[in-house]
Amino acid sequence: MTTASEKRAHRGIVAIGTFAPVCAGAVLMFLVLLASSAPVLAQHPAASPGDGAELPDLTITAIKPYHYRWSDEYGLAMGDPFFNLRNYVNVTVQNNGTTTAEVCKMALYADGDLIGSETIEDLGAGQARELKFPWTPEGEDPLSWTDTAQGAKLSYRNTSRIYTLSAVVDEDEAVQELNETNNELTREQKVVWNGFAADQPLEEYAHDLLRGGMIITTGDAVYRSDKSRDSGTVYGSPYKINYNVQIPGSTKLARLYLYYTWAEPKSSRPKAPKIQLTMQTPGGTSTELRLDASYNDLKGDFLNFRFHAWGTYAYDLTNYVRANGTYVVTVENINDGSDDDFTDEYSFAAPALLVVYEDNTAPLREYWITEGADILMGGRRSDGGFLGLDSCRNSARFTGEHLDQEVEKAVLGVITPWADDAEDDLIEFNGRELGKGLYNGYFHAWRADLEGLSMEVGANEAQQGVVAIDVTRYLEPKNNEVVQGDDGDNMMPATAVLVVTYKEVAEEDGSGGSGGSSAKESAATTTSTIPSTAPATAVTKATRIIPRLDPGKEVAMVFQDMDVSLLALTAASSVSDAKVVVERVEKPFGIPDPSGIPYVFFQISVDHDEDASIAGRIEFKVATSWIAENRVAAEAVTLNRYHEREGWSALPTANIAEMENATVYFEAVTPGFSLFAVTAGPVTTLASPATPKPTPVPTPVATLPAPTVVVPATEQSTEPASTEAPGFECVVVLLMLVCGAFLFFRTRGIS
Repeated sequence: MTTASEKRAHRGIVAIGTFAPVCAGAVLMFLVLLASSAPVLAQHPAASPGDGAELPDLTITAIKPYHYRWSDEYGLAMGDPFFNLRNYVNVTVQNNGTTTAEVCKMALYADGDLIGSETIEDLGAGQARELKFPWTPEGEDPLSWTDTAQGAKLSYRNTSRIYTLSAVVDEDEAVQELNETNNELTREQKVVWNGFAADQPLEEYAHDLLRGGMIITTGDAVYRSDKSRDSGTVYGSPYKINYNVQIPGSTKLARLYLYYTWAEPKSSRPKAPKIQLTMQTPGGTSTELRLDASYNDLKGDFLNFRFHAWGTYAYDLTNYVRANGTYVVTVENINDGSDDDFTDEYSFAAPALLVVYEDNTAPLREYWITEGADILMGGRRSDGGFLGLDSCRNSARFTGEHLDQEVEKAVLGVITPWADDAEDDLIEFNGRELGKGLYNGYFHAWRADLEGLSMEVGANEAQQGVVAIDVTRYLEPKNNEVVQGDDGDNMMPATAVLVVTYKEVAEEDGSGGSGGSSAKESAATTTSTIPSTAPATAVTKATRIIPRLDPGKEVAMVFQDMDVSLLALTAASSVSDAKVVVERVEKPFGIPDPSGIPYVFFQISVDHDEDASIAGRIEFKVATSWIAENRVAAEAVTLNRYHEREGWSALPTANIAEMENATVYFEAVTPGFSLFAVTAGPVTTLASPATPKPTPVPTPVATLPAPTVVVPATEQSTEPASTEAPGFECVVVLLMLVCGAFLFFRTRGIS
């Protein structure tokens, strides 16, 4: 008979026999899993800064904000950042650790707003890397004014702003470091307004159509300086100017412009002159003139002369300039120093008299007058904030469409005080550079008579910059524009005019019908009566910004719903921030027709600051329906490029693919960019054709949803794939051990 104690002992032996294999299996599994997890554990060390682990240590060592360049030699910015201009911030990231940081991210903020971020790869121990971020903070002009009869009352408010720049590396703590508390650096930076930049486009004052013309003259006026105590600048010492005006007909309008400079501030506030102008007519009648409008500008809210004002005072003389003869204008400083709303010290260039006249014997003409004051100083001068030409380009637009009639001549005239014949001053019209150093009248008298426009600087030392130039070949049907740029000295674009003379329309057989044709009609009929217009496209203009072009490395852009389907650029040397514009256009007036039947015209421009040549490969498409309607072969389609001196030239063009029987794709190579024309003519063999592609052009992979698209560099994730940290298997083993123990003790409790 078995006793109770023997039964309990037997149950204990059975329980132990059951539990032992379970425990042994669990322990064995734990050891196996631990061994297999060793590589994973090595990737996730539970290290601390003091345990001797090999870890990186990322930190920001420098934040360098500047406009043009940072001087490491002096530790100073060559031009502090300015409002509304492209500035830069260089940030230095350093690895003070003992091993390489394979991938980390760095971000730059201004007052908490993200400026930009960059991914850094393979930053070795002890290495540093400098990153460059573009920065364009927005701000307002500190200058405003109210006009009175004798001058402008200027108002100034401090619009400068102090930003807190903050650079942070490994902000999301993706990298385990020796020190996690030194990833951020901050710096304060003041940003101000730079008035030397082109910030005040000239404004349109008048636009009309008449038979007549325009006269502009400075008479016998010369530059007057308050430093020399010249009359006209000193209280109680008036200055008289004689304008000998011969008007072919009757006056349509007349205007006088006084261009002042170096207006001395009062109590650190900008002030403009208080001037009384009096005009005496050839008949002896004298009239005090009232200021009609003023345009004022500051050099900039920085450096020693930041409160000195420059500007243009405009006076309406239409009711007084009526007869031929000499008009005498008296300029008088009427501030004895007691009127704190104005300065009592200033200088001025030779004032200009502008007269628009009507003459029934003259051709039909259309004119525009723009006026203003925009002081410019480029050339990377230290006293101008190191601005370049790109920031010092004043614009004047002659808005609206001109008359739809054949143009005989288009003449541009500008008055820009303190511009001269140096090569650092340039003029462009509708994007074409007319030349550098074109200005006349600074040192010597000058005169020019062009179709409908007469301009004169009547005396030496007028310190004027006057240009009259034929722009017929560059005239656009609407919204023409002149740009004046400064790249070394300083000047103030103030007046710009455009005079367009039209060809006379002949009558036919007394019927009164027009025997002439418009420029648009002429362009359509001088080539062919066969249809020459491409089908409408969804997008007619696109803009891309290419951050960088490396020498010899092709960068391609794909366009959708445009005549150009792909544009690839290859630069001879490094180019940064290239602006690419592709636009369908009509053939401009004055440009001859290309050879063959025209299909479409488009303009391509590639603008950049570097002196580098850029070639291109252009893929474009032509509708098969157009090819069929005009009865030409696809092999006869050619891309032509227009050059101002050489005219049209055919580019090597190849047929590369046909897509769904609706569109034929072509490719051509060009050495540069300007106006292009797609034409078709007799089949010819061109030298060095582009290599045909064996496969059709694929559906474009990048679309252009809006007229302006910036193409950023493609970002690829460089972070390693996420690896789950060990631990789950260990939990399973522990659960098995607990279950075994539970069974053991439960068995012992059974009676």
